[in-house]
Amino acid sequence: MALPSDYLDFLQPDCDRKEFIQKRLMDCGIKSSVLVIEGKNHIYVDFASSCYNPQYKLKTLVAHYDRVPGTQGANDNSSGVFALIEAAKKIAALDTIHNVRIIFTDGEEEGRFGVASQGAFSLAKKLKELNFDEGDIFVFDCIGRGDVPVICEIDLPPKVDKNFARKYQTLVSQTQNVVSRYSPLPNLVLPSSFSDNAGFVANGIPAVAVTMLPKDEVINYMSNLKRIPGLRQSVMNRRLEDIPSKVAPEYILRESIPLTWRYIHTEFDKVTTLTPNSFNIISKIIDDIVRLNYLKPVM
Repeated sequence: MALPSDYLDFLQPDCDRKEFIQKRLMDCGIKSSVLVIEGKNHIYVDFASSCYNPQYKLKTLVAHYDRVPGTQGANDNSSGVFALIEAAKKIAALDTIHNVRIIFTDGEEEGRFGVASQGAFSLAKKLKELNFDEGDIFVFDCIGRGDVPVICEIDLPPKVDKNFARKYQTLVSQTQNVVSRYSPLPNLVLPSSFSDNAGFVANGIPAVAVTMLPKDEVINYMSNLKRIPGLRQSVMNRRLEDIPSKVAPEYILRESIPLTWRYIHTEFDKVTTLTPNSFNIISKIIDDIVRLNYLKPVM
């Protein structure tokens, strides 16, 4: 698969990314609305109400469109945005009930200041207040490089409600069943920096994040996790500098994570690092998630 002709336009420093997404959707005949919550502009795709049946679970597909200033954000997370735009086109063409919502979120990168600073955190909080938080959340972040779909491991909050933990584990298992069909390696749930999934989980809404990595990077990373103390903790916390040097020097921890992740938030997160076939794999995974029409559990 070749990247869309306007992919580079989306990476330009002066691109109004919110306007770009809405215009691209509208060019495909798809309407959208902007949800302004605590200064963040989330884009909600407006599918017809006839596409929903309250007997079935909602499936919400999420990708953040903000990026770290000074970077192209080619993988983080322009890749997820374009994957969901293509998914929206396919879903809009379905003549059936699909129970899918798509949200392009704003403010994910502010999660580096803490989960509560994330745009997804305040969005999830508002969804709960409106009783609009049902169903499962599937987050797609940094999916433009590699051939191995990876489910991002996340630490659940301390003393988490057992019912929520059960729902979360069920969601992870369902996602594993889907991604395993397209992976050259066994089902993988690996420690990774949190994405918008953390903001939803912190509000008691099950959410799982999917990313992509090259096979050789995955194999090397799995080996490093077994032999380098503190590596899992440093990745999960997003702050390598917080790990005491007596556990492992910061430079060793940094060099022990996948190269794909080392590009993120730097000038190296550019279009030349992408592997277009990654989008083909994610497209198939999203197609399968869209087809998941399962009844709501009886309480």
